[in-house]
Amino acid sequence: MRKFILAAALAVLGAALLATSASAIDHHFVVKMHYISSHTTGHGGFVRKDRLVNFYHHQNRVGRDRWKCHAVPGHTGHLKCKGLIHLNGEKGGKGYIRVRGDIHHNDSRLDIRGGTRQFDGVAGKVTWKGVRLYFDLVR
Repeated sequence: MRKFILAAALAVLGAALLATSASAIDHHFVVKMHYISSHTTGHGGFVRKDRLVNFYHHQNRVGRDRWKCHAVPGHTGHLKCKGLIHLNGEKGGKGYIRVRGDIHHNDSRLDIRGGTRQFDGVAGKVTWKGVRLYFDLVR
């Protein structure tokens, strides 16, 4: 009976540890974008792809992204963008984050629209500043 209770307690403890580590994400972090490619889509639109690296250790790849943006008619320098960001777990967490929003000269915050794996159920903002992406996530 003791062996059964010990085995059951270890199984419960192991399941709790796995659940905790699977949902643990960094809520505030920054990555650096390294340009890979882009192409125009017409009417002031473009698609861009980047490799994402650790902001402080540029040799450490942490993911990739893909952006699809188009110009807003009548508003110079104003873009509507949506993006798909994949993080490999080395920074932030592991999974995909979908973002959407407007980018213009004084505001480049994008709303998080959903995610997968560790980012399932995450909300918040991603701010695009030059070659940096700042993440501000909430659960």
